[in-house]
Amino acid sequence: MLALLVNGVRPVEIVARLGFKRQRVYELVKGVYTKTGMRDVAALTEWAKEHALDELLGPETAAERPYPGMPKPRQKRIKQGRMRGTKTKRRETRMS
Repeated sequence: MLALLVNGVRPVEIVARLGFKRQRVYELVKGVYTKTGMRDVAALTEWAKEHALDELLGPETAAERPYPGMPKPRQKRIKQGRMRGTKTKRRETRMS
């Protein structure tokens, strides 16, 4: 996130590239500024270069990443009721 930001990638492009929601990207950008204590991109870029955090990884799109939190496969439903081959007495009902 930091590397994308200091290399001139706009937050809208980060949304498309990483597959996050727009609001989440803006929250992360705000967190980067808060944690580093910087107020603008120029100062943040210098700070990232000093700490060697400005290197971009290879291109990646949301389609290449597995979706985090994939739902678990559904289990087979167990039918309730009498099992086959068993003989149970049926209850008689009262008719009034």
